[in-house]
This record gives sequence, C-alpha cells and structure tokens, in this order.
Amino acid sequence: MEKNEQERNEQMGGLAGLGAGVIAGAEIGTVAIPIPVLGTFVGAMVGGVLGSAIGQRVGSAALGGVNAFLDGLSAPRGGGSSGADTNHDAGGKA
Repeated sequence: MEKNEQERNEQMGGLAGLGAGVIAGAEIGTVAIPIPVLGTFVGAMVGGVLGSAIGQRVGSAALGGVNAFLDGLSAPRGGGSSGADTNHDAGGKA
C-alpha cells in the first residue's frame, strides 16, 4: 500500500509541477523569444516538461512529509494522563 501512496504522490507532484512549469515557461518564453505565439508556446512546452520532472521528485517528497505530519497529528497519544496528580488533599498529605 505504501508503494501505491508513493506513486500517487509522484503523480500529484508531477501534475502540480506541470501546471507551474507551463505557466512559468510561457512567461519566460514570451520574453525570451519575441515572436508573438511561438515564444509562449515553446516556453510552455519546455516549462511543462521540466516542471513535471521536478514536481515528481520534489512533490513526492513534500506530500510524503505532509502525510506523515498529518498521520502524527491524528495518532492517539500514549498514556492518556496529563501528568498532573489530582489525588492530593488540601493539606498536601497523601
């Protein structure tokens, strides 16, 4: 099951990286190649490929860390006692 979760994280990271790469690449391509449609198209293609590759690696690790953090928050804490002893009487004697 852990392998399926890792594959899912890689897929989600790749999609996020693809979206970010397309947007950033289109902006950079528009500036770098001053031909109106060509620069945007080439930049978006290159940015999408690079963003997807980076997103698979970085996104998988980031999502794995987030999942581990959330699992730690939802896990029950051991002992169930707050550490405070409430069985003392007013005189302080046991």
